[in-house]
Amino acid sequence: MIGRVEIQGKPGLLGDKPELERLYLRLESEYELRERNTVPERKLTLVSHAAETAPNLLHNRRMLRVEWYIVVSIVVEIALHAFEIWLRR
Repeated sequence: MIGRVEIQGKPGLLGDKPELERLYLRLESEYELRERNTVPERKLTLVSHAAETAPNLLHNRRMLRVEWYIVVSIVVEIALHAFEIWLRR
């Protein structure tokens, strides 16, 4: 759901025309593109971690429920087996 855009990469057009590369470097320096990219990058990382955490929590809850079903079925099986042994006496 979350996509990243390469902001710090140079446009492909710069490879063909060196004069545009100098202009791009001046504009990058003037508008502080690299420095301004850090805040959105941190926010995007935070949102990405939050988006991964929510499904993991749901998955863990389901797995815990399944583990309890298994424990209960084992206890019931042991109780039935103990009751069967008690009836044979």
